[in-house]
Amino acid sequence: MGRIKLIVTDLDNTIYNWVDYYAPCFQAMLHKLVEMTGIDEQALKASFKRVHQRHHTSEYAFAIEELDVLGDRDRELTLAQRLAKYYPAIQAFRDKRDETLKVYPGVVDTLKLLQAEGRLIVAYTDAMMFYAIYRLQRQLGIAHLFDGLFAPKDHGLPAGAVESDVRSYQDPSKYRCAIRMQRELGPGLLKPDSRVLELILAECAVAPGEAVCVGDSLHKDVYMAQACGVHDVHAAYGREYDQANYRLLIDITHWTDQDVDRETRLAAVQVIPNHVIYAFSALPEIIQEIERRDSLRGIGSSRAPETRGRLG
Repeated sequence: MGRIKLIVTDLDNTIYNWVDYYAPCFQAMLHKLVEMTGIDEQALKASFKRVHQRHHTSEYAFAIEELDVLGDRDRELTLAQRLAKYYPAIQAFRDKRDETLKVYPGVVDTLKLLQAEGRLIVAYTDAMMFYAIYRLQRQLGIAHLFDGLFAPKDHGLPAGAVESDVRSYQDPSKYRCAIRMQRELGPGLLKPDSRVLELILAECAVAPGEAVCVGDSLHKDVYMAQACGVHDVHAAYGREYDQANYRLLIDITHWTDQDVDRETRLAAVQVIPNHVIYAFSALPEIIQEIERRDSLRGIGSSRAPETRGRLG
């Protein structure tokens, strides 16, 4: 009784620091674009924001090629020609990514330990499927440590484009992922919608009391877990990032006014986590604590720990 069989984990700012990885990469690309085009940085950021809102992601791979402030000068160029023209800016992003994209300390060893204990590990993220897979498989090399990945459906190629136009898509095998269970989510299925967590539980044949959900957001990950009766763990370390980086992301965010209103309403709800960790490596101890308590109480499928653990 009380065995934890499934760990559902967020990715951004839980497995790696997305804010302090992505913002410096974007800034490096932005500086190169200013240098190449002579266009004001603020005008470029505003143009990026319009593209991101159109595609519902701040990670749209073809954003430069769709910037309206470049429309007049690039109107006669094909997508492939625009990609080639602005390749130095794309490369600036990639070079900075090699410096900044790292898993948090202890993540790899902790995932290996949980896997060795026979627990299922499933990632559930609001990042689109392609970007989540690319980070886990190609950039971080940790996809083999996950049994499942649930993420929103990709945006696909730009209108009128074919794979031969885009270098990154010419070899699809580069993006095949070791994760055996991959599920694309339909429009509107974003955290803290509990339907996806319920789907994960069903697909893994695990009861709510046999699962742990860990994430950095109180109003998404923790709230969603509590709504489903799953043991919640707040990854408090994920809230530690450079505020200047966060401000840049706000400047280029894909959030619409409606999204901001939704986030404001979520933030107004008080959410108190049952467990808090200050390092991902503290997760196994939290799981053992839950198992000990539930075993003593003879619980195998209930929720809501009565004591709140804080480790790190």
